[in-house]
Amino acid sequence: MKTGYSKICINPPYGAPIVGYYEHRYVKGILDNLYARAVAFDDGEKKSVVIALDLCLLAQKYYDEMKEEINKATGIEKNAIFINCSHTHTGPVVGKDFASDDRSSEAYDTFLITSVRDAAVYALNDLEESKFGVAKGEAKNISFVRRYRMKDGSVATNPGVNNPNIDYPLAEPNETVKLIKITREGSYDIFMVNFGTHPDSVGGEYISADYMGFVCDIIEKAVPNTKCIFLLGAQGDVNHVNVKPSKGESAISTIDFDGVPRSIKHAEHMGRIIAGAVLSICSITEEINCDKISYAFSRVDLPTHQENDRIPEMRKIYDLYTSGRAHELPYKEMELTTVVAEASRIIKLENGPTSVPFYLSAVKIGDLVFAGIGGEPFTEIGTRICEGSPFKETVLCCLTNTQGGYIPTTKSYSEGGYEARGSQLAPGGDDIVVNGMLDLLKTL
Repeated sequence: MKTGYSKICINPPYGAPIVGYYEHRYVKGILDNLYARAVAFDDGEKKSVVIALDLCLLAQKYYDEMKEEINKATGIEKNAIFINCSHTHTGPVVGKDFASDDRSSEAYDTFLITSVRDAAVYALNDLEESKFGVAKGEAKNISFVRRYRMKDGSVATNPGVNNPNIDYPLAEPNETVKLIKITREGSYDIFMVNFGTHPDSVGGEYISADYMGFVCDIIEKAVPNTKCIFLLGAQGDVNHVNVKPSKGESAISTIDFDGVPRSIKHAEHMGRIIAGAVLSICSITEEINCDKISYAFSRVDLPTHQENDRIPEMRKIYDLYTSGRAHELPYKEMELTTVVAEASRIIKLENGPTSVPFYLSAVKIGDLVFAGIGGEPFTEIGTRICEGSPFKETVLCCLTNTQGGYIPTTKSYSEGGYEARGSQLAPGGDDIVVNGMLDLLKTL
């Protein structure tokens, strides 16, 4: 097996709309760079490429256009192209969304697509004979379930730091850090890092790759002749917010508009913890056979969550919010975000569709498999896929190759919270995704 690596800066221009919130934000500057990173694989017969983008999300057409351009430039089959978004909330809008207002991003979109294509081309130009090693570590106390049962029996997402009404979290975070270490003859090594927690620890109007950028930067500085790529795992119900923080944690963040503590210092702290986990295992990886490439792609149809009987109520909420009259609503901070997300979902689905296509993808490199699903699955969903996989080394990635929103567990709909109330996916969609991915993996 031969592998190659490349990265290209994809910073947006000053004044570009920033993605991630139900608030208008525009680029005022850059805290740290955004990149498209690519790792190419060539077994002598087939080629594949895994790409990590420092972007929040992409509509389906952008995945399709990127694959088309890569295929034309390299000949890599489209189903062998694996594109993962980091989900940073301090990156640019690609296309248009609520936050983009009337500002066009067409020039940036074109720049982005060609940059991703070029990253794949340059990675293929960097091919060297390679050996693979794998290891697992833990990043402790930086990932927290963000859905809580409150003492009154209700469920809230991000209910606030030191909120005395919190009873207990509704799940457990997955603190596992996975490392694929690629050792190359006569060239630098490549570290592929996989971890899942919601990347929204910075905030504001300055561009940042969030904690994932720090992970890559710290590892590359700590280990000579090493390049790093970060692949985001399941993270739909976990984030960086410790509701009972230490004095040190409180000191490095400030409370943002939605009651969530954020800062670039907190992102760096998280990056150090994850990078530290990688550094603790990178010298003791277990060699794994990676001789042949295979890949697969499939479609499932996911039912949508329509509630047309609530449309008048939801339209009133949405109209007040979008007209700048949110102060007239009896909600604040994360509760306001939750209600607006729910209203947006119900209005958007008023006339259907009753289901949406959803694509599943996998790239197998010998005994190692990268499993990709779109959207933001709850941690439990990623665990179910990895535990059910026929392969020992399965790297589960969200926000990959297809658009999609939150993928909650079925039980969470009766509980409530931002994710379930805002998700366009109806209950039962989690089982369709898990079973569909496991069926796909069996074909490899």
